[in-house]
Amino acid sequence: MGGLRKNVNAVFAFISAGFTLLLFLIAFYALVCSFREQSSGTPFFLFGWKPVIVLSDSMVPTYSSGKVILVKEKEETPKLNEIVMFRQKNYGMNSYVTHRIVGMDKDGFITKGDANNSEDPGRIQDKDIIGTVEYVLF
Repeated sequence: MGGLRKNVNAVFAFISAGFTLLLFLIAFYALVCSFREQSSGTPFFLFGWKPVIVLSDSMVPTYSSGKVILVKEKEETPKLNEIVMFRQKNYGMNSYVTHRIVGMDKDGFITKGDANNSEDPGRIQDKDIIGTVEYVLF
């Protein structure tokens, strides 16, 4: 019985160490991305991926403020209902927003936060879309 407990403890210690290492790698990855972005002024994707910390509850219940999402760098034109990260330049804003594409018309993509009652102001263009949300990490 004592040998089994020792083996189980060793397995849990190994899993715990692996998980801790993974968290440190994610933190390091986020720091590298942040420093690169500060120097270039544009989002930095490492190997085509970028972790992003959600700052508002506009996408509840899909994800809420404080969650860490993983954005995949844009490879093709996004489709209806995909959640995209884009540069918002309408109405004097110049920031990055992560909302769902709810429609398209001749003027561009129509976006909206899942928790919002109305669509985002204006339309965004394909060139303003940086990537798509693929995972909610934690």
